[in-house]
Amino acid sequence: MNTGLINRTLVLLGLLPFMALMLAGSLHAEEKKPKVKAEDLVEIPEKPRGGGLETLRRAKLTEEQAVNQLKYMMVKGWARIDKELVNSGTFKPMGMVLSPEGEFRPLYIAEQEKMDQALALGVITKNLAAIAQTRSMWGVGIMYINGKQRKDGTWDQRIMVMTEHIAGWARHWTYPFKVVDGEVKLGAPIESNVKPVYFVKKQR
Repeated sequence: MNTGLINRTLVLLGLLPFMALMLAGSLHAEEKKPKVKAEDLVEIPEKPRGGGLETLRRAKLTEEQAVNQLKYMMVKGWARIDKELVNSGTFKPMGMVLSPEGEFRPLYIAEQEKMDQALALGVITKNLAAIAQTRSMWGVGIMYINGKQRKDGTWDQRIMVMTEHIAGWARHWTYPFKVVDGEVKLGAPIESNVKPVYFVKKQR
């Protein structure tokens, strides 16, 4: 992961003190330091002791821990879409799945490039709902770009990140962005605490 991507992910995680530490010291000293991965700054999910996912209860995982794991999934997602976003100024919608072992998997659908974005989002959403109902994953989410045309004809584009944890918490983040000189510049995100829609029991 390049330095630009690390800086952006640090900002989105709100870890400004880490940025100060990483930027301290001389250039010579920095070159000798091992590269810091953004995912190393957030908690990697672990399986509950003494059992599988069926033993997981909301009381066993704090909201802070669950949201931190959702941020970990988001960091992994940023790494996947960064190159496409830099090269084309956009990226195709991507689903995200996080296993109990902390393994991240992107979720795309067949022939997605030929689909309208709204249709692709609908199909990905249905797939995420089906995955969540298996109760085999700890986190699911989706990343995509939403744009609104201003009165002057320009576009206000935002990166939408919607995530949900099996423990019962969900977070949405909205990021204004620009691609400048081959690097994605992110604005301050808007974070929303929302109700889960994927990890819910179906009504019979």
